[in-house]
Amino acid sequence: MSPSNLNNVACVIDTECTYISRTPRMVYHFGATIGNLDNDNKFDVITMDYYVKEIIEDIGMFLHTNSKGNDYSYNKNMAHSWKDAINNPHKVKSWKSIIKEWKKLMKIHNVSYLTSYNFNFDLGVGDKIGTVRKTHSQLTDETFYLPRGVEHFCLMDICANLLMNKPYFNWLDNLSDDELAQMTTDKGNNKYSAESVNRFINKDLWYAEQHTAKRDSLLEYGILLYVWKKYKAIIKKSFVNDVRFVHFLDVANGTSTAEKMRKRLNKSVSSNSKQMQLKGV
Repeated sequence: MSPSNLNNVACVIDTECTYISRTPRMVYHFGATIGNLDNDNKFDVITMDYYVKEIIEDIGMFLHTNSKGNDYSYNKNMAHSWKDAINNPHKVKSWKSIIKEWKKLMKIHNVSYLTSYNFNFDLGVGDKIGTVRKTHSQLTDETFYLPRGVEHFCLMDICANLLMNKPYFNWLDNLSDDELAQMTTDKGNNKYSAESVNRFINKDLWYAEQHTAKRDSLLEYGILLYVWKKYKAIIKKSFVNDVRFVHFLDVANGTSTAEKMRKRLNKSVSSNSKQMQLKGV
């Protein structure tokens, strides 16, 4: 990773977690990408790619459970993860080891910014209990702290408010029906997932997100490079240490960036620069 400007080094994390089970939102795959935002080369990065030993080795964690408490299927994404973990045992580590290595890399590379695509899902601020915070509490009985001196923001928050603007919606209006179907939900609402944002940036409407932690963190780092180059000043002014909820109607209705930012500034602050912590789940 090029060390040209140590003030703009960012870490993007992505987590894959259990779902619809007796133990939902527990991280089984942790990925991270660290890079210099002043370097346009999205491949000049440091990465992490680990499976959480305590979770990946417990098959029961992945049983889907219905409202009556009955198990009925497995998480379909697990087949690839189990196979990869078996074939690459060096990628299977305890949760404490993964977090220790992650924080060490953050310090070594002088990371200034921490982000993810949906920060409240992966980490969480205030009363939002993200997957990392919950997993740390459940597996260690310890409070989770962010590395000191590292600022944070939500990449999804930035994309929904800044990138999805008039040119974006005009581009959608010019798509064919088949193409537009790749950018909308079954109900016809505009998507704002990392996958859909990447389709817009690269004009590749049939790109499919991998839903593996390392690959997704690399995808999201590429998105971060794109928006950082376009909106660095406003990101620093309005989004750093201030994570907000993204309302799907603002994206679905094509609300202008000016109106979204006006509404955003009028909302109560949901995050600050204090260390985030979790004392128990």
